Amino acid sequence: MPKESKIAPMSPPRPSANAILGAVLAFGLWGVLPVYWKQIGHLGSDVALAQRVVWTMATVLPLLMLRGEWTAFLQSLRNRKLIQTHAWSAFLLAINWGVFVWAAQHGRILDCSLGYVINPLLNVLIGSYLLGERLTGLQKLSIASAAAGVAMQIVLVGRFPWIGLLLAGSFALYGLARRRSPLGSLPGLAVETVVGIPVAVLYLLWSHHSGAAIWGTSSTRDLLLILGLGIITTIPLLGFARGARELPFALLGLLQFLAPTGQFLIGSLVYGESVNAASLVSFGLIWTGVALFCGNLFLHARRSQVRA
Repeated sequence: MPKESKIAPMSPPRPSANAILGAVLAFGLWGVLPVYWKQIGHLGSDVALAQRVVWTMATVLPLLMLRGEWTAFLQSLRNRKLIQTHAWSAFLLAINWGVFVWAAQHGRILDCSLGYVINPLLNVLIGSYLLGERLTGLQKLSIASAAAGVAMQIVLVGRFPWIGLLLAGSFALYGLARRRSPLGSLPGLAVETVVGIPVAVLYLLWSHHSGAAIWGTSSTRDLLLILGLGIITTIPLLGFARGARELPFALLGLLQFLAPTGQFLIGSLVYGESVNAASLVSFGLIWTGVALFCGNLFLHARRSQVRA
């Protein structure tokens, strides 16, 4: 009898260098953005947020045309249910952006880092309770460790970490809201910006009428920083979208911790935000949860490769 030929299992395609670069660029930029917000701290977080909405719109519209998504974007504006979905996600994104900008400009960058470390663990918890996803043992341990770290912030550090929890909660709920929309990253951001643009423009007009310096000192430096708000918003989102489509979930999960790590280093080393012993223990517990979370990702990825 002829021998049966053995067919080796096909290995998953290797992610492209551009996908890895896009994800690293996205999370790396998000990690250093507090420096950018510090540079325009004299605008105030409210004016900076409104300017961000305006210049994000100015950046996104040409990109939609270049990527051939303009027609689909216009069609989405006629869908009332889609607009309602993105109105909710725009509200959550505005909370996230507003808290982040305020915290970065008021010496609370470490609290931002805490929020974005907790965020993926909160996503897992939301997936379990709202989407019916089952938690593994390591995931339960990771969430318990992070919860212990947050509790230590309250008990030993002596303050409720409202910035970190609000950032983590708003971004997790934003992700949940975006799951209900068929739009991709760029068209979805465009629709959200369309929803928010009337509020942003009216606020800037009111602020200008009230005597606020909405263009800062009107120096070339300030004007370039304000015009760049759309770029620093859109480029990381596009890089993240590219990475999310092509990278293994385990690798993407690891890379996303570049952002809070960068924020922690910038807050503590560049701007000298205090980190006492209790804070270090608290962060240690949270990072232990992160390590368990990443370990679970790798185990899941390895089992998937074996099954393939």
